[in-house]
Amino acid sequence: MASVNKTRKIAGVALCLAIAVGAQAAPKKKAKPAPKPVPKHLHLDSAYFAGRVVKFTSEKTKDGRALVVGPWNLGPRISPGPSDKRPNLYFVSPGTLHSAPGYPGFDHNEVLSALPDGPSSFDVFWVLVLDPSVKEDFTSEQQIIVATQQTFSPGEGFQFDQIPSAGFLRAFLKVHDLEGLERFKRPDGALPKVAIVRAGFTVQATAEDEPEETKSAAADGPQ
Repeated sequence: MASVNKTRKIAGVALCLAIAVGAQAAPKKKAKPAPKPVPKHLHLDSAYFAGRVVKFTSEKTKDGRALVVGPWNLGPRISPGPSDKRPNLYFVSPGTLHSAPGYPGFDHNEVLSALPDGPSSFDVFWVLVLDPSVKEDFTSEQQIIVATQQTFSPGEGFQFDQIPSAGFLRAFLKVHDLEGLERFKRPDGALPKVAIVRAGFTVQATAEDEPEETKSAAADGPQ
């Protein structure tokens, strides 16, 4: 009987050792990465007009029909036909005026063609820098128009990710490769250094220049 108990005790110890070894050998499960936080939509508070920064305030969206580009809320979206009587709002990618952490593909400038009196509808245009040699930070409509008239021919080995606006093209316009740029090509096969695409929307916003006393104080700087 003692022999049987001894055998059972040895078997129990062996089983415990096996469980302990198995627990040590079992690979640890990797923790799942935390989901990327979705930021609240950021509203614009400034834009460029004729080379200077002006106040730009989008109207509040009442029915949820906002023009949202990445993390940016450009204001109430309306889809009227094009009109030369409306001022333009150019969303320039890339740019340095507006940036959001975690969304480098949507760093951009807002450039206005005019400063209307009071709230107004702005026709929206996407302005896409295609040529890597363009280092200009666009702050006026005139700069944009001049740049769109210039062309370049990508050399052999040119890669899509070399395009300065590649992030915006991929994420928002669903253009993922060089073949997707065919619609921008000129008759001679060259690409514009900067391309303009009509968004097909207008946004409601108010743009106004800073008061002269505010600009003077900013120019003088701290005393």
